[in-house]
Amino acid sequence: MSSFASVGAQDPAAAVAGNGLETQGVTAGYGALRAIRDVSISISPDRLVAVVGANGAGKTTLLRALAGVVPVMAGKVVWRGTPINDLRADVRARSGIAFVQEGRHLFGSLSVRDNLLLGAWGRKKHKELQRGLDRVLDLFPPLAPLQRRIASTLSGGEQQMVAIGRALMGDPECLLIDEPSLGLAPVIVDTIYRALPELARADMSIAVVEQEVDRVLAASDYVYVMRDGQVVSEGPSETLRADSDALGHLYLGDY
Repeated sequence: MSSFASVGAQDPAAAVAGNGLETQGVTAGYGALRAIRDVSISISPDRLVAVVGANGAGKTTLLRALAGVVPVMAGKVVWRGTPINDLRADVRARSGIAFVQEGRHLFGSLSVRDNLLLGAWGRKKHKELQRGLDRVLDLFPPLAPLQRRIASTLSGGEQQMVAIGRALMGDPECLLIDEPSLGLAPVIVDTIYRALPELARADMSIAVVEQEVDRVLAASDYVYVMRDGQVVSEGPSETLRADSDALGHLYLGDY
């Protein structure tokens, strides 16, 4: 048995979770399929939370339930202390919850700059737009010379930076990212994972679903381990990093 915290352990940041995004016993899925069951997590400001587990564990469905992409069948999604189960995905986005889905989903025929500006839809002041662009280009310097490039001509890593940058252009308070390193060159993954802790330190709530466990544990503050649609373990990321047995059994289900 790993020394890593068992499910139900109290996250020290839970006391301030009313300022962030959380699930309370959420069950969600597709049609009659319940992909996640009775899941409770907390994503508080100034924190980077990792969600890890094997393929099919329910990680992506959890993010989609938080973002409003899949319906909640039971339990509550709570944003800044208010249940938001009935809010559509676009309303949640306007309220400050940004979702970067796996696969980037850029507008391939538009330029990098136009893709970024679309993320700021509704922010009409030029100074706000420029401030947002400056922030994105500061976080992701490789995009600066690519602003006029058509998005479909970019590498996968460049597209991922644009996707995250587009989400940031809306000035979100909470950022949900699904598999940011999937299929990308290590140098691009390094750039992304340097940026994420900076954003968390700037009073943003961040949740990252990731298969590269070592990478996300090194960047995150707290981790939830999922298996078969449920959270089976949770605790500080540094605890799991230091526990080689827990890492070894992570995908074997021996908790």
